[in-house]
Amino acid sequence: MHSDDILDLLFRDARSHSVWTDQVVSESTLRKLYAALRFGPTSANTSPARFLFLVTPAARERLRPHLSQGNTEKTMTAPVTVVIGYDLHFYEKLAELFPHNLEARSWFEGKAELIQA
Repeated sequence: MHSDDILDLLFRDARSHSVWTDQVVSESTLRKLYAALRFGPTSANTSPARFLFLVTPAARERLRPHLSQGNTEKTMTAPVTVVIGYDLHFYEKLAELFPHNLEARSWFEGKAELIQA
């Protein structure tokens, strides 16, 4: 695929969807998606993103009180909803994620402004 085609696919022609098919998204597909997302470039491999894949109606129902009215129906009917957050204590994992510099934790620990950035 040409780089211009990729830009079209990801940005220029991409649109938000509000309706879904009733097709189940397999665990294998979700694992492949996570594998692609989890190692996105971050400062010092900190990888602060956390992904929660909600695949059951009961799991999505727990979101209902936190959704805007305009997003409730499409979230409840989606085969999968992904909640993406970030871990403010990501530096605790740096010995695993950035093992070639064991001092990396000290770069962030106790430095709220840097953690937020």
